Amino acid sequence: MKLTHLILLSILSFTIAVLWKMPASFAYQYIPQGKIQAQGLSGTIWKGEAKQVTLNKIRLQNISWSVDPLKSLTSLALKSQLHVQDPDLNLNGLVGINMSQTLTLDNMNIEASGAFASKFQKLAKINGDIKANINHLELIKNQLPIMDASIQWQQGELLAPIKIRPAGDYSILITPNDQGLKAKISSHKAPLILSGEANIDKKWKYNTHINIKAATKANRGLMNMLKMVVGKLEPDGSALIKQQGQLKAFY
Repeated sequence: MKLTHLILLSILSFTIAVLWKMPASFAYQYIPQGKIQAQGLSGTIWKGEAKQVTLNKIRLQNISWSVDPLKSLTSLALKSQLHVQDPDLNLNGLVGINMSQTLTLDNMNIEASGAFASKFQKLAKINGDIKANINHLELIKNQLPIMDASIQWQQGELLAPIKIRPAGDYSILITPNDQGLKAKISSHKAPLILSGEANIDKKWKYNTHINIKAATKANRGLMNMLKMVVGKLEPDGSALIKQQGQLKAFY
């Protein structure tokens, strides 16, 4: 082996060793403090934990990570097993990011409270438990995501802008296809029977065809409240949400 090659190999080995053992608290100094704040850092940038992390005013506790070297090398992306054990959020799965800033989630299991989910939007306040199984999610800059996931809203109640009670179970099954994404919506043992689907194509155009009707005579009062939102009811007393429009890329 030439001397220059030996020197370069030595430098590379030393650099990898330094990075591998670099404390997470040291690396944190170079992260823009306005975007993310972390407390109680321990371990290294490859395997460590944080007692608390604040991102966009969302505060999470007990976060740990462990980089998977083999999956990182074979995918040419940084792949890390991520765990979150917060009172309002439990999360466990593989997170990845590559040089083009494409984000991926694989085999991700999420459990969150309705109160926690309500923090991410202002349109509605909900109660209940949310469970999501993300088989694969791929976020590419300015493109429609690729997503294969199921979401369950268990013992869910809508608290605002209108109240929908008693609690019920609702589910969304999201699958990719050649046109874009399809979401199938359904309910089980709920005051409202939901059935239908929503589609989004690769140009971010969406259309919905969702039917909603009261599960029992006692729940028909809910349809009158829903009438204020949809405008009118069908002859059988159900509500049909049939809409189309244009969305914007969010990443």
